[in-house]
Amino acid sequence: MKLEFIGLSTKIVTVDDNNSFTVISEALKANRVDLLDKDVLIIASKIISTIEGCRLKFSSIVDIREEAIEIAKLAKLDPRFVEVIYREADEIIGAVPGAVLTLKNGIIQANAGVDQSNSGGKEYLITLPKDPVATANRIRLEVEDKLNKNIGVIIADSKTHPLRRGTSGFALSVSGFNAVIDDRGTVDLFDRPMKITTRAIADNLVCGAEILMGESNQSTPIVIARGCDYVPFHDIEDNYSNNEQMKMDPVHCIYIGPLWKHR
Repeated sequence: MKLEFIGLSTKIVTVDDNNSFTVISEALKANRVDLLDKDVLIIASKIISTIEGCRLKFSSIVDIREEAIEIAKLAKLDPRFVEVIYREADEIIGAVPGAVLTLKNGIIQANAGVDQSNSGGKEYLITLPKDPVATANRIRLEVEDKLNKNIGVIIADSKTHPLRRGTSGFALSVSGFNAVIDDRGTVDLFDRPMKITTRAIADNLVCGAEILMGESNQSTPIVIARGCDYVPFHDIEDNYSNNEQMKMDPVHCIYIGPLWKHR
């Protein structure tokens, strides 16, 4: 039983790199790595956002709403940065010095994924990909077509966890396999029925990959997870429904639920 993570270093990806498959294939060649069937290709969302042009110049951000100015004071952030957070977020939950807590696409995340690191320079900020599910699926189909390999694809991002210091990885989107394994109905080693347990397979793979990817200047935005014997690979008819299984209603969340109903 063995699970291997293989990091692929790349050149600095810029807005001139307008094809994600080209970036991936060049990285494979430069690192002298061949994809195998049932590899999982884990790709940092930043390079997808860069390729797809999801960045803004600070100087272009005007018409800042009053709420953004007030939250910026609380979070001690540039009001222009917070204005973009408002545009990207589905809901603003609150703020602490350094970050705004938001809900975006069913995910509790700092700053709605808006970031300044690795955005292309101090004058830029970068947002999440507009449709990461479609992007993951397109990359997988292109790899299957051009490289003749049956793989899984994850677009990866990072986030913090309640009362835990530091970031860890999570799957922004997946294609080619079930992101969650439902263990309900099985039994443990002592024949006790499992009643609520599900396993976040995609998120766990990204956590492993994040050790190699890093968060600053590692230049390793692509990682291959190899030996994923427990990953349920199969044809997915509805990729959006497959991705929705990673999310849950806030009222059922152990961290958010007790607070959500009292808002």
